Amino acid sequence: MVGKGKLTSRWSRERAIAFLEHLALSSNVAASERVARMTRGTAYRQRRKDSDFARAWDEALREGYGRLEAAMLDRAINGVKVVKTFANGATETKLEFSERIQMLLYNAHRERVLGPGVADAGSARERLAAKLAEMSRRSDDEG
Repeated sequence: MVGKGKLTSRWSRERAIAFLEHLALSSNVAASERVARMTRGTAYRQRRKDSDFARAWDEALREGYGRLEAAMLDRAINGVKVVKTFANGATETKLEFSERIQMLLYNAHRERVLGPGVADAGSARERLAAKLAEMSRRSDDEG
């Protein structure tokens, strides 16, 4: 990692590597520029000029978002340990699960897991109503 020296807009392979490595870990462009000791906007300018760098940037972001999703998935499945301290000094430890994170991940992967068209098929309530209406029609046809 390039971390010493003054900030610069001068481009180098070492700065590019430091930027891309940090971007893959953080998905944060501004922080990655700081780690690579770049002035603000240097990486964006280089991205516009260099298609190879642009592709490497995209790949680093995919890796970074993959890491983020894996961390979120771990929290959704395994929970987060929360320690509560009371006024008398006693503590209580419990696992908390974020339904919001669980729903975000579910919605992100629903179509891939359940099959094509599911994501656009309307709400669960609408699908259930349609299924009940179909069952009712069949019952009327048979009776």
